[in-house]
Amino acid sequence: MSIPQDDQKYARAILKAFYGQDVSEGIQINDRTIDIIGQMLEKAYSCTELIELVPRPVSPVGARPGVKWALRQIRKTGRKLLSNPNAEVSLTCKKVIALSFRGRLEMTGL
Repeated sequence: MSIPQDDQKYARAILKAFYGQDVSEGIQINDRTIDIIGQMLEKAYSCTELIELVPRPVSPVGARPGVKWALRQIRKTGRKLLSNPNAEVSLTCKKVIALSFRGRLEMTGL
């Protein structure tokens, strides 16, 4: 299947977001690449949803937060679960996904 120019541009933009300009330009955009980018996005979305549910610590390390803090976190997390999750990719997720898929992406052009 021939990948339209606009779609190639979008795919390259995603690769650039994960790997930077130099790596993204060295990867051939073909059916296999598109499939792998789709897998990367699926993992990024699910990982980011889970990361966003983790409460941010507010107490010093080792200190136990109180009930008021716990209720605030429950409300905040509950609201996120009831509304659409944030579409941004967590930096932590992005790094892990980029590492795990880079070899496969580089092999798509061979």
